[in-house]
Amino acid sequence: MSQFDRIINRRGTDSFKWDGNQVLFGRGDLLPFWVADMDFATPAPILDAIRARTGHPVLGYEIRSDEYFGVLADWLRRRHDWSVPREWLMFCPPSSIVGIYGVITQFTMPGDGIVVPSPNYGPLLKLVRDTGRRLVRNPLREKNGRFVLDTEALAASVDAGTRMIIISSPHNPTGRVFTRSELEALAAVARAHDLVVVSDEVHADLVLPGHRHIPYGSIDAGRSVTVMSPNKTFNTAGLPQATLVMPDENMRAHFKAFLDTTQLNHDSTFGAVAMIAGYRDCEPWLDELIEYLAGNHWLVADYLERHVPQVRKVPAEATYLAWLDCRRLGQSEADIMRLLVDKGGVGLYGGPEFGPDGEGFFRMNIACPRDTLRQGLQGIRRALT
Repeated sequence: MSQFDRIINRRGTDSFKWDGNQVLFGRGDLLPFWVADMDFATPAPILDAIRARTGHPVLGYEIRSDEYFGVLADWLRRRHDWSVPREWLMFCPPSSIVGIYGVITQFTMPGDGIVVPSPNYGPLLKLVRDTGRRLVRNPLREKNGRFVLDTEALAASVDAGTRMIIISSPHNPTGRVFTRSELEALAAVARAHDLVVVSDEVHADLVLPGHRHIPYGSIDAGRSVTVMSPNKTFNTAGLPQATLVMPDENMRAHFKAFLDTTQLNHDSTFGAVAMIAGYRDCEPWLDELIEYLAGNHWLVADYLERHVPQVRKVPAEATYLAWLDCRRLGQSEADIMRLLVDKGGVGLYGGPEFGPDGEGFFRMNIACPRDTLRQGLQGIRRALT
């Protein structure tokens, strides 16, 4: 029995995922497969490190230790074959989204165009719109059942007012791991038009066997910002921690001034402790997790093919997110959602959460014990057959 088969009761713990069902779906008793956190225990070395830190009675402002920088650099080199100079590293402890918000506001102006390949993580799209920037859609292209970057269409969409491209890599929600050729083509467009590229890589450590993540910053060390985080990797979303790899010296100076002015550069004590313990001590746990997630992806694809063939699981190359193609059902997103909730007793994110190019799809978080996942799949079968 795997450690990831353990059922952990999260109801009544103020869990956004488990206790927020009533607000989002109108029912509190659903099995939740929507928001992207895992139902697995955070690795023991991280919990032990947090407990050890509470042994000191003062929780004041802290500086980043040499170990902090060392474990991060070692992780990037070991897991992603990327040697990053210490001076490239910027930090935004509140979260990766806050860091990207800062990048948008510091390196673009209201009215500027920002290209976002879509569908994409909803909060990224919201950041662009809510900061008064102009969202330039760049739909991913379906090719042989996979979603690929359409860099030709991207180049055609760039105009004189375009300043930035934001991608998620590995891709949320489709689970794609972009190839070197895709990223190089993207970089060529960015260089030709002097665009800043922001690559949200918070799922970078969750690449499935047979695939390899390539950090965008290792392709183009010019005007790029690569956003990394241990939070998805080790299920520490309650301790937000984000690293921004920013090779351009002038951009770093400008961004540091923003962090200092807003006091966003002060570290989170427990976020730092968790990151160090995760990168230093939890690699075996992560390797076992990835194997388990690969098994869950296989289980979903096999179950749907056998029992709900009108719903196709898009092949995933990374993440614990299953992108479900429901277009053959011939029903609206609202009607399918109603069936899933009322008949299936399950909560999934509808594709439009990820922009209009997500219409006809649903996203399912499969980072849960297999027994829970089977119950969810049975609920989908009850709802849709």
